[in-house]
Formats: sequence, C-alpha cells, structure tokens
Amino acid sequence: MPAPTTSRRTLSDLPVRRPVAELTTRAKPDPRVLAWFRSTARPNRFLSVITVAEIEAGVAAAPDPVRQARYARAVAAVRREYRDRIAPIGEPEAVAYLTVHKTLRAAGTSIDPPDALIAATALANGWTVATRNIKHMARTGALVVNPWEQQL
Repeated sequence: MPAPTTSRRTLSDLPVRRPVAELTTRAKPDPRVLAWFRSTARPNRFLSVITVAEIEAGVAAAPDPVRQARYARAVAAVRREYRDRIAPIGEPEAVAYLTVHKTLRAAGTSIDPPDALIAATALANGWTVATRNIKHMARTGALVVNPWEQQL
C-alpha cells in the first residue's frame, strides 16, 4: 500500500523491532524507516496501548541487565514523546475488534489478539498501521504501511 500522507494519522505497531523501536534502540536506524518517520507529522503518529504493553513485556524479558536498562530508558522516552498519543481500547475499538475476529474466523483464519486489537484501533479511528507485519495486519482490513519497504 502507498505510504500515508503527512495528513493521515498512523498507528505504529512495534512489539519488538517496529518503527519507533527501530528509531530508539538502534545505533543506526534503517534509513527507510527514518525517512518514513520524518515524512509523517508528529501529531499524526500514535501508539496503541497494546503496543506499549508489548514493549514493556519485551523490556522485562531482556536477559542482559545492561540492555534491559537501555531499553527501559528508550521506553521512558517513547512514553514521554507519545504521552498524549497513546490510543486506548474503548467501545469503538472493541466493536472493531469483534468485527475483525468474526471476519477472520469466517474466512477460516485467525490473528493473535494483540495484533487484532492494534488493527481494530486503526480501523475504529481511520488510521494506517505502520508495521513489518503486513501479512497478518492486511487481513484485518486495516490500511497498512511497511516503513522498511519505502523507497528513499
């Protein structure tokens, strides 16, 4: 799918190595992700509360205390940056989640609940999901963009 324009709101999906994680934990972020990030207006970038939970779980699971501390600092910075743009799961998102779940079940397929909730958040708000997980997210009906595949 084409990259969202700067006026389109984007929900970043970043369990471990997604757009924001790429930019905050890598010494040299992928230039395509960096270019995509710079092409989107700050007020139009959101995180799902599910994504935040997945990041926190990843930080807690890091076996190396030094790496865990570095990731914890990166997560704290992300929380500060997105404090007004962390999308909760409310009634519209829950309704969209049920629709995604029913549609995929009827098609004989499924999706992990966290991914379905992230997609539902995007669908309920008319947003695009920025992710590497195009294969699963596209099945939900959400608009998706893979910053790692953007042309420079």
